[in-house]
Amino acid sequence: MKKEDKARIKTRKPQQWKLHQQIAQFAQDLDRLPDAREARLNKPRSAPQHLLPMVF
Repeated sequence: MKKEDKARIKTRKPQQWKLHQQIAQFAQDLDRLPDAREARLNKPRSAPQHLLPMVF
């Protein structure tokens, strides 16, 4: 039974690492102020489909 648990944890680590990287990038983007051109081009839009598991 312990072997199964270890195998399952190993398969989740890359997903967890990617999630932490996405959260870190999001936090850095929140901390940075946009310039005038970027603010003008930034229009509200739907979240990308690959980010939906993070939201829900």
